[in-house]
Amino acid sequence: MRARAQEPADSRYLYEQIYTELKEEILSGKYRKGDWFPPERVLKDRFGTTHLTVRNALAKLVLEGYIERYSGKGTVVIYSREGAAIPRAAPRFPWAHMILEDLDEANAALLWRLEARLRKVPLAVRVSCHGGDLLLERGLRREAEQSGALVIYAPARSAGAEPGGASPALCVASAADAVGSILVDDAAGARRAVGLALGRGQRRIALLLSAGRWSGLQRGFSDELAARGLPPDAGTAAACGPGVDGGADAARVLLGAGFRGFLCSSDETAAGALAAVRSAGLATPGEASVIGVGDTRLARALRLTSVDPGLDLLADRAIAMVLAALGEGTLPATAVTVVPDIQVRDT
Repeated sequence: MRARAQEPADSRYLYEQIYTELKEEILSGKYRKGDWFPPERVLKDRFGTTHLTVRNALAKLVLEGYIERYSGKGTVVIYSREGAAIPRAAPRFPWAHMILEDLDEANAALLWRLEARLRKVPLAVRVSCHGGDLLLERGLRREAEQSGALVIYAPARSAGAEPGGASPALCVASAADAVGSILVDDAAGARRAVGLALGRGQRRIALLLSAGRWSGLQRGFSDELAARGLPPDAGTAAACGPGVDGGADAARVLLGAGFRGFLCSSDETAAGALAAVRSAGLATPGEASVIGVGDTRLARALRLTSVDPGLDLLADRAIAMVLAALGEGTLPATAVTVVPDIQVRDT
């Protein structure tokens, strides 16, 4: 691949091109098992892109078993052409069954990405929604597994975060194998958002939590405030009603208490908080800051700063597990974590 002066318009897919080229070099024998792989900075210069893009490409190679990364040491090739030649029986899944709580905007966007990738495998897709009914969810999963289907599901929102603050976003399972999990590091996303609000001059920040699974957000929010050495009254977490109205009502109360920074658990809640801030005559981001979670079309339309959960990466990690199950004959019992980014806009 020739070096690029700048990334193309579809740069979010550039890491796929880099992944493909590096994978071909490993498969061709240019890098053998035990060889050190080029470091991130070398690959960044070679492909003329960013560290994040290279990191995403390397993460996919790690997930598929081509390389292993060691903190502070480097990256080693672990793929063996000889070992790969051993034939393995691939499972024959009749279809992939996706089980979601509902088809809100985030789930619909994730579904679209997963469906598009599964059809290239190819693997037929069925979709079911349980509307928060846990008994129905378990029944759908049991029925799919008994039918031999590969199950891709989002854990119930009542589930808490892992000890480090990452929440399970997607799981891949089949009847005979362990479950592969894809986690979103909500705590890291919250820490970045709090840092951004503090950098914009806000010294009292509120976390607005609508119904759902947000323990990771709470942990990251609290940890970042503590790490900055701020007094206890610098931050507060408040429950709010759902949607735009819930966010607006909660923000009005907190504005009266002197809070000018708002991290909201959804873009809808953030849209309500933004409306309350503007009704109070405050300018964003100068006098107040509002940050949502989801990076949905609503956030883009309102020019709302939002924590991006990385739906493309979530879909890619899930499909990598599917491909491993098809190619290796068993579903890998693994957990991978996606770290959210922040899309910074006018708020």
